[in-house]
Amino acid sequence: MGNLQRKQGKNNEAYDLFQEALTIYEKNSSSLEADIPYTLTSLGIIKYNQGDYDGSLNYFNRAVNIRKKFYLTNCSQIILSLNWIAFIHYQTQSYDQAIEFYEQCLQIAKANAVPGQLTTDEFLGKLSGIKRAQLQYESSLAYELNCLLMREKFLPPNHQDIGKSLSNIGLCYEHLNQRKLALDYYKRALFVYEQCPLATHDRWTIELKIEELSIEMNQFNI
Repeated sequence: MGNLQRKQGKNNEAYDLFQEALTIYEKNSSSLEADIPYTLTSLGIIKYNQGDYDGSLNYFNRAVNIRKKFYLTNCSQIILSLNWIAFIHYQTQSYDQAIEFYEQCLQIAKANAVPGQLTTDEFLGKLSGIKRAQLQYESSLAYELNCLLMREKFLPPNHQDIGKSLSNIGLCYEHLNQRKLALDYYKRALFVYEQCPLATHDRWTIELKIEELSIEMNQFNI
């Protein structure tokens, strides 16, 4: 019932139902491994939807502490909680805390990587984005280059995510005043986007970047 209420946008009613369930589960030790962290996560999502970020973080932190204790063989559940915590810190511009928790996600994903499966690029990309938000373009570039390596290893060469990494690398180089490298990566990104039917907006954006950067380079004879 709580999930149904939440999906219908009835957050107050959903919160009451999940809180009631949590009270029952906490009296039953057999619920500790699964029911309690799931319920805490649901309460965290509701608090996030209500704009109560501190309350949301409290629930997610409680959930991750239980999952770290009982879910050592199920890293996806731990990552789920950590990812939420990182995301909320990012939304509130607490960038250092967001980096801390995305790094935890990254390290767990690396340690539990399945051969032939792409698992770390998501967190490398998020870390790169935070560093750009902090105007730390060299750090962003390092993350994004690693992200590109992972994506090129596992994804087809015309995948839209490869284009996004190439574009982000170009952006970093542009802010580092390495315009020739920036233009090169923008052109590589455009080549990928031209092969992606769903990347129309990305293609238009990168075409504009290439045009603007080319004009600037011609003006300064770069």
